[in-house]
Amino acid sequence: MSRIARHPAAESALLTLAALILLVVGIGRPATMYYDEGYWLPEARAFVQGTPNPHPIVSPLVRPPLGKLMVAAGMELAGDNAFGWRIAGAVCGALTVGGVYLWTYLLLFDRRLALLAGGLTLLDNFVFVMSRIAMLDIFFVFYLVWSLVAFTAAVSLKTGAAARRGLLIGSGILIGLAGACKWNAIDTLGAYFLVGAALLWLAYRPSSEIESPLRRYAGNIRQIGAPTLLLGLSAVPLAAYALTYWPMCRLLRQPFGIRSLVAMNFAVWHFSVTEVSNKFLVTPWYQWPFSLKPQMGLSYLVANPVVAWGGIAALLVCLWSFLKRRELAECFVILLFAANFLQWVVTPEKGLLYYYYFPCVVILGAAIAVALRNLPARFLGIRVSLAILACAFLVFLWCYPRMAHLDAPWDCVFSCWS
Repeated sequence: MSRIARHPAAESALLTLAALILLVVGIGRPATMYYDEGYWLPEARAFVQGTPNPHPIVSPLVRPPLGKLMVAAGMELAGDNAFGWRIAGAVCGALTVGGVYLWTYLLLFDRRLALLAGGLTLLDNFVFVMSRIAMLDIFFVFYLVWSLVAFTAAVSLKTGAAARRGLLIGSGILIGLAGACKWNAIDTLGAYFLVGAALLWLAYRPSSEIESPLRRYAGNIRQIGAPTLLLGLSAVPLAAYALTYWPMCRLLRQPFGIRSLVAMNFAVWHFSVTEVSNKFLVTPWYQWPFSLKPQMGLSYLVANPVVAWGGIAALLVCLWSFLKRRELAECFVILLFAANFLQWVVTPEKGLLYYYYFPCVVILGAAIAVALRNLPARFLGIRVSLAILACAFLVFLWCYPRMAHLDAPWDCVFSCWS
């Protein structure tokens, strides 16, 4: 039994279960809609009822449909109440924690460091807050993380060509589903293209010219083949994305076809580039990594500084390590963070909100684990990974009463935030 419990898949399942318990307890607080739930719940309710959205401000065409369909599924199963609104997000949040564990394990093949990454993901505050509100971001990050799991498995596992290609196709499907929650998935898809193309180019170079740590990955990409790589990262995500509109059209009794897809996506684009956010909530993207000001309207959301600041330091260590050793794991986490963070320099949104930093913080948790593999495991006799996890837990515990909407006097049991 203990041997089974130490298997990566079993550890991922146990971590997912622990995360689900933490996320579900008290999920009904507050019992009324808050923050952007007022936008998305009427749409989800319209899907459940099969009627046009009665909301006077937005329509089902202002964002891709999958996240709202998942909220509707939770409402269908658990009822049109606070628990039903948020249960789908809590399940996806818990699966995200387990997914980060598996992704980190596939990068490093080190269970202890993978557990550190999974633990830091659970304690980073973002997963806790965003999993307990009926918004689209947790679904986007859930599909994104599991796409990373499939992509990394395709290029790193010792397996046959058919399984490797299947994993690559699965990654393409999942990244398409992430895009069907929020279009920002395109940035991670671009990172896949860069990594895949670079490894494929290396695969056809003479063996003497390939850095030894990358040779195995290059050979695996060559086994997948350029046609499957191109198909899995272009047509497959696009098809997966497009097909998510079919159930929405069926529920709302709207036509589904190429012309209607183009029209609906043009409406999404128009809303994205013209909708002006509340100016009091807007913060510049370059301030997000160092922010310590809680978003009081969104469950006092603020990144756990142990993860946010430790992750930035870890990226610098990863950069140094990559320049020295040419390891894929270090390159991948740097590239993913850069793609998901620097996209906001060019993304034509009228107002940038702090919670858009969510995918970056998830990547930072994994980056800390990746950075530690080339550093001493102990300092002054203390295991570094456990010390980091303990510090993150203490900060999370201090934030918990306000994030969980506890009633007085428990909301200020440690302190009251201003």
